[in-house]
Amino acid sequence: MVFKVNNTETFGVDDHIVKILTAADIFLDKELASQLPTWDDIVSMYGDKPIIYGLETCQTYRDTVVPADRMLGPAGIFNTGTNLLFQLMKANCNIKEARTSKTHREPTRNGMRFQPPWGKHNPPSLYRGSHVAAFWGEGINQTAFFPVVMIKDFYHWAGSQCRHSYTSWWDHVLVKFGKGSHYYDSILDLWNRYYQEWEEQPFPHLTTRYEDLLFHGEEVTRIACDCVGGVFTRNFRYVEGSAKENGLPIHNGANGLVKALLQYGSSANRLSGFTDPDRLYASKTLDSGLVQKYGYTAPPLPT
Repeated sequence: MVFKVNNTETFGVDDHIVKILTAADIFLDKELASQLPTWDDIVSMYGDKPIIYGLETCQTYRDTVVPADRMLGPAGIFNTGTNLLFQLMKANCNIKEARTSKTHREPTRNGMRFQPPWGKHNPPSLYRGSHVAAFWGEGINQTAFFPVVMIKDFYHWAGSQCRHSYTSWWDHVLVKFGKGSHYYDSILDLWNRYYQEWEEQPFPHLTTRYEDLLFHGEEVTRIACDCVGGVFTRNFRYVEGSAKENGLPIHNGANGLVKALLQYGSSANRLSGFTDPDRLYASKTLDSGLVQKYGYTAPPLPT
């Protein structure tokens, strides 16, 4: 692939960010450069390297699932970048044996799937092995599917979740999954319990941050592709525009790459919409183990 944009003039923007924009074929001009976060800002929030857990399970997966049966796709709670991961993996990773597989077939014939056969948002303990997703689920061997679980900083996620309510109604703290509705004490309780459950799963899978997919997309997708024995592209392509451009009203307003860089690259946006009582409640209730494990920092308490 030959990019239309090479961005030789960077206007002082860090090379890391320029590379992301170029991979998405986005032209960097002076106006955009003045709006972008600095790389130091991003590193101060998320560190300078992606966080990926579960790499020790890759070999087990490759040893137990023959190449022709291997499949990979995203899992995670609503609005954590699952669609973005699918788009990036579909464009940049190829399990060659999938083209002639007799157990599964994707439109791109490369083993990259939109979601697990039990449903990408559904909690794994209740749904894996006992539920078949209506979309891309029928006839698929669920134990042969390798999920990459997406997690997002709670504070940013809570704000985006309120913008895109999906199948949850927070006045009743009711979440609709594949088999029915589940009650949670709060939106924070949902985030805690959902990812605590994934932490307990013994089957092969990776977990990484949405922020890593945004700021280290090439590295994250390369590692995931290698994990399942896929062949990674020589010319990484990033997805600009919304990764959810499928015409569904549920996805209206979902952020494209530039908007996401601006939103998630600035700590000033992290607490948008949070009241002082919200922040105090979150500081006492949020699972500190998950927060620390995935490299997120607790915001200062209100004074």
